[in-house]
Amino acid sequence: MKSFLKKLNEPFPESFAPLKNLRSYLGVGIFVALFLYIIQPFELNRYSIGPFWVCVNFGLVTIVAVIIFELFGHYALKLQKDIPSWTFGKWIIDSIFLILFIGICNYLLFGLMTNWQYFSLPSLFNMLLNTLTLGIFPIVFFGLMTQMNAYKRNQSTANDIQSTLVPPAKKETTVILNSHNNSHTLQLSIHDLLYLESMQNYVAVHYLKEEKATKELVRNTMKEMENQLQDTPMFRCHRSFIVNTSLIKKVVGNAQGLRLTLNGLSNDEIPVSRNYISTLKTLIGDSKTT
Repeated sequence: MKSFLKKLNEPFPESFAPLKNLRSYLGVGIFVALFLYIIQPFELNRYSIGPFWVCVNFGLVTIVAVIIFELFGHYALKLQKDIPSWTFGKWIIDSIFLILFIGICNYLLFGLMTNWQYFSLPSLFNMLLNTLTLGIFPIVFFGLMTQMNAYKRNQSTANDIQSTLVPPAKKETTVILNSHNNSHTLQLSIHDLLYLESMQNYVAVHYLKEEKATKELVRNTMKEMENQLQDTPMFRCHRSFIVNTSLIKKVVGNAQGLRLTLNGLSNDEIPVSRNYISTLKTLIGDSKTT
């Protein structure tokens, strides 16, 4: 039980990518259609179009419901699912609400198809309860498998990258970081620059000052700062982070990607999103041969 509760608080691998997830959306719709066709609830054979096409309609409504749910969560509720605070427990709660929303949409379709003859709140609540009871165990099992497989995959990649790390180059290089209107300039040795972190309209520059970690805010975008750091070991590893790859000391994996520990920075870990892992692995491998 303690192990499962610990799992609930661990990061869960999910991101907002409607086109990438389209296959999953279609799979959910097909599953609902087949499930209804097999168990034949609501006396589906009474409809003139036949039970098969009735179930197809339910499947299509399910697909549309999933897409609406995802878009609403991302754009209206501003849910971010590619950050460390998006855990397995939050994913389960999100999935429960999704199941309930799908159930409501399909029940409304059933009401339309029957001219609301059998519609009632008790029957709606009963259907939602049955749907949730049937769906909760497959959800938890699927989530656990997804989390465990992602962790194993990312930890294996972390071990590969860790084995290719090389000591930082001794060549001294100075980088100059400018604010958006050039009113603020920060000049640092590349060996002191740890990482950059996006903070709304500012970028927090984390660096070593007299061998102590400190940070300074620069009003600019991550994209512009990335452009200013071309031809340096700085690498965009996450939408909110740029890291100094020459200072990477340790690489570990979790379900969402990788976590980096840097020389001179013992308390903080820098996240690496899944989309950037292959590029980082290639970059570290290339640095070993140069």
